[in-house]
This record gives sequence, structure tokens and C-alpha cells, in this order.
Amino acid sequence: MYVWVLHFFLLVLGPVKAQPSAGKLRVLLFTDTECPICQKITPRVQKLAEEYKTDVSFELVYPTAQLKESEVRHFQSEYNLTLPYRLDPRHQLVHRYKVTTTPEVVLLSANNQVLYQGSIDDQFYKLGSYRTAPQRHYLKEALVASLQGKSVPLAYTKAVGCLIND
Repeated sequence: MYVWVLHFFLLVLGPVKAQPSAGKLRVLLFTDTECPICQKITPRVQKLAEEYKTDVSFELVYPTAQLKESEVRHFQSEYNLTLPYRLDPRHQLVHRYKVTTTPEVVLLSANNQVLYQGSIDDQFYKLGSYRTAPQRHYLKEALVASLQGKSVPLAYTKAVGCLIND
């Protein structure tokens, strides 16, 4: 039974570029190479990943159907990203977590329970409107609370960015 379930899981998700470490929190960042907000925010997530690397695994998810692996590698290089990534052209992860926008993060517990979903921070608070620097760091607040065994202060925020087209 276990082998069949694992085989089905791999068939549904397709090729996997990264495996989360057992017992760790996990952050999925849905991002896009062409979205200006992603270009601004993704390096911040890289810094968070470095800060929390012992307790949290981070992974970038590229949901754009026509995106090529070479474009992702170029984006990763251009923005000095070392985070593992996967392509999600058929939107399996997009649908599973009901993600609508890039950038949007999903913080998962070790047993895959969604602890937080939404914006990384509040710098971009509506399309075309942003602060020079964020005032609230939603993802970091959720990470700190989760790692301390506390409830996440805000479990959901509306992500602002580029819509994911089906």
C-alpha cells in the first residue's frame, strides 16, 4: 500500500527537485521570473532561508506553464538564489494550496498542515501601491511563532502580485 501511495504521489506531482527534511517546517514560495514584485521580494526570502536553514526548508515553485528550465536557472543566477525549486506547469501545487498570485508563500508544518499563507510582508499592499520598506513581516512572524510552538498571529493575508493564469 505504501509503495502505491508514494508512486501515485510522485505521478501527480511530477518530477521533484527538492525534498523537505523530516520534522522541519516548510515554506513554498510561488514565484515567477517576469513578475516585478517577485523580482523584488524573492531575494528577501533567500535571506530568510539562510537565517532559518536549520529549522525550515524553503522551496521556490514556478507555476508558469510555458516557463523553461533555462529561464529559471537564469533567474536564480541573476538574483543569487540558491534555494531549491520545482516547476509546476500543470498547477498541482497551485490547486492543492489554492494559490492565486505570485509571489505567495505557504508555510507548512512537518505534517503538511498550512500554518500561514499569503504575502511575505506588507511592502506591496495593493497593485501599484507599495511602501519603501515593509512594516509587517508576515512570514517571519509566522516562522517565529511556529518555531516557538505558538499559534501563528495571522494565518492568512491576501497576496499582492501577478495573477497565476490557469
